[in-house]
Amino acid sequence: MAMLDNSIEKLNAIWQQRFAPRYDALAESEQHIIKIAAIILPIIIFVFGVALPVADKNTALKNDMQKLSSQVAEANQLADVLNKKTKQQGANKSNLLSHVDNLARQSGVRQFMTRLRPQPVIGGKQQLQTQIKNAPYKSVAAFSTNLENNGLNITRIKIQAVSAGIVNVQATIGQ
Repeated sequence: MAMLDNSIEKLNAIWQQRFAPRYDALAESEQHIIKIAAIILPIIIFVFGVALPVADKNTALKNDMQKLSSQVAEANQLADVLNKKTKQQGANKSNLLSHVDNLARQSGVRQFMTRLRPQPVIGGKQQLQTQIKNAPYKSVAAFSTNLENNGLNITRIKIQAVSAGIVNVQATIGQ
């Protein structure tokens, strides 16, 4: 507190020595202008030097946050779409495999299958490579009909007769 009192006394002494004689020499209207300027000048400095730049910075930060929030929302939406699509592709792979396996069991050729595996295809569609050995031709024909009735295509097939009514089959099945 003593330090504050000291500072005030020093400022008062400087005022009395340097500025008071000049201030007292001014006309009364000029003294009013100086009093008004002494009040308004700090307010102007505060408003234009501190408050407005802080408000502008705050507005810019809010706009940046809104942009980032919308980008995050868009990124989350795209991630959800991508995740859903990836899950669907994985489900389609296993669903195609299990679907063909079920159709083979229904047709009676599953026990003759020596190979049933996914085959990579460019373009996102799924295909299965199948190999059937020593199967009755009648069962193979029923299997092929079941595939077509369920919307599955045989994109490549090779049928080789082993004996009367018995065949070996290599086929590629796709959606």
